[in-house]
Amino acid sequence: MDVSGERPKPSGIVIEWRENGDFMFSCRYLSATGKETPALERRADERHFFPTMTLAMGNVLRKLRREHISFPLFLMSLAFSHRNLLSEIDQLLHALHGHVEKQKGSGEYRCLITSSNENA
Repeated sequence: MDVSGERPKPSGIVIEWRENGDFMFSCRYLSATGKETPALERRADERHFFPTMTLAMGNVLRKLRREHISFPLFLMSLAFSHRNLLSEIDQLLHALHGHVEKQKGSGEYRCLITSSNENA
């Protein structure tokens, strides 16, 4: 928590896709004063094994690139795996909030989201 007693607030989210389908998730947060702290080394704070989220975000990337995906099949796969996806999103948000609660002032949370459970 920052010195003013108020929790930092999210100010931006960035998704950076990797060639292998994994992606970096980062969330910047600002203290109550709104002043950003200098950027430190941009490394992942954590690594999460979220295969359903990785699959869904891969389809989002293909749509952004205007590559063909079978949208009805994409929706069906989400319908069948929505519990897994919601669980993975919940885990990511818990990790983000846990990180922010330990911080003083503004900063950034970065993590690697991967479909590979090696060293997860």
